[in-house]
Amino acid sequence: MTDIRELRKVVDRFRSQERKADAAVNLVPSENKLSPLAQLPLSTDYYNRYFFNDALDPGFWQFRGGQEVAEIETDLARGQLRELARAPHVNERPISGLSAMMMAMAGLGGEPGGTVVSIDAASGGHYATADLARRLGFASATVPVARGRVDEERLGQVLRERAPELVYLDLQNSRHELEVSRVADLIKTYSPRTLLHVDCSHTMGLILGSALGNPLDAGADTMGGSTHKSFPGPHKGVLFTRNPELHQRLKDAQFTMLSSHHFAETLALGLAAAEFRHFGQAYAEQVIGNARLFSKLLAADGFDVAADENGHATSTHQVWVKIGDAERTDRFSESLYDHGIRVNVQVDLPGLPGPVLRLGVNELTFIGGREAAVHALAEEFGNARAGVRRDGAGSRRVREQCGPPFYFADIS
Repeated sequence: MTDIRELRKVVDRFRSQERKADAAVNLVPSENKLSPLAQLPLSTDYYNRYFFNDALDPGFWQFRGGQEVAEIETDLARGQLRELARAPHVNERPISGLSAMMMAMAGLGGEPGGTVVSIDAASGGHYATADLARRLGFASATVPVARGRVDEERLGQVLRERAPELVYLDLQNSRHELEVSRVADLIKTYSPRTLLHVDCSHTMGLILGSALGNPLDAGADTMGGSTHKSFPGPHKGVLFTRNPELHQRLKDAQFTMLSSHHFAETLALGLAAAEFRHFGQAYAEQVIGNARLFSKLLAADGFDVAADENGHATSTHQVWVKIGDAERTDRFSESLYDHGIRVNVQVDLPGLPGPVLRLGVNELTFIGGREAAVHALAEEFGNARAGVRRDGAGSRRVREQCGPPFYFADIS
């Protein structure tokens, strides 16, 4: 039986880690921070409650635990997300990006045996998509992508020969904006019945902040993904469409694939979306500006930054840096961690074999990082490489250069 003293030690560990996290600079592109406002529902009783009555039918309150704040989901969350995506139909119930992927595929992929096309994982597609399609009973086909552009010859061939039910564009590892309009044109030409879904998990915040193009404007039938990467929301997923029939298909799939949709996190998503309406565009533009500046500063300091022949390093929040072999990369990552700077190591980025730092400036931007903070961050990378200033205060020096955060810091 656990001693009360052991439980206190566990609590102390959590508190210590929370203090470290509050002081850290996090450069993991698939993570972000929640604002104090968006965190609020996560510590309330709603965390443990079901909420199914999204029509707010007075005769259908089978579970009443969420009744008092139901409109925060039905009105606030959906309303704000509709405005941000310029899409009248929103499904805010997926509990993650992968959950949204399953629902989109099940709802849009047609009968078992049909074909679902996705992006080859070797060129930046999500590792799970093709296998998930097969597990759901679909045939899977993949197409390569280079610099955000789908291989048109390969896609055209698949469309002509297999007339897939669904093209699922799932680009996750990319320094380039995904080009959607040409894919939509090819579908119209070769397989008009095929549906086009864009999984924009990584770039959700940049799209909803209008710094990158909206896939629905470019011809996608539906789009969606996770809400905790470049979008500064909770761990959730969301699906958007302008087509009421497709919305119903997604809702039907969701109904049988998901029971609890994590009510407190959905409330948090609504509050995060409401905040984002106030600062989203400025934040999204700053993210891309910070990523480009960070790439430029690191390259100027001799770091091996992934870039095109013309010097273009990124159009998204991601910056890729090659440090060396696994041992050197691990030492460098650990040195940064000791300075309070957290990075993400990947071994399968397109065109870059071996370990690579896959960095994202989305969270640094969200907490107020602008040009001065990016300069300080690049300096800390140089310090870590040179082995100087081993004082553990790298994150403090960066955060001292941050300005006002892109959220409501005071909700009192």
